[in-house]
Amino acid sequence: MNTDLDIHQVCKGAAITRIQLNQWISRGYFRPANEPVNGKARTFSINEAITLGVFAELTRIGVPYDVAAQHSRLLHGFKDEAALLVVYQGPQELIATSERGAPPPAQPSGVKFYDPAMPPMVGEIIKISKLGDLAANPDVRSMAVVNIDHVESRVKAAMTASDQN
Repeated sequence: MNTDLDIHQVCKGAAITRIQLNQWISRGYFRPANEPVNGKARTFSINEAITLGVFAELTRIGVPYDVAAQHSRLLHGFKDEAALLVVYQGPQELIATSERGAPPPAQPSGVKFYDPAMPPMVGEIIKISKLGDLAANPDVRSMAVVNIDHVESRVKAAMTASDQN
């Protein structure tokens, strides 16, 4: 089985259109590893297809494009459990200050800041069993969740279907 995907497989696996893919590349939301070569079809890795699928899912549920791009770049999974990418809003703990030239403090300041007009968005990859703990955290105001394993399954199915044709 070939591990490179063509544009049709990527679009099917990521559940996007070719136009969306080209727009996201041209706007800098997605940077393919391979530059296009005249007269040769561009290929993508399975990891790039999964990244595009996760990016697409985040934008479909309203996460701004720049935030979705930032949080979908460094994905990973877990061997023993499904992985979720959770992007959430909530107060951020401020970094403790130190005297100039002194080593930084070992602990955060404990002071939290939240600006409702410009809420920071944090991204975290967690095991599916930890979602309840994160949702119960009183500092988490709202969240968007994408099951990375589901996206990976869709991409692999698109590869397999194409290999059988």
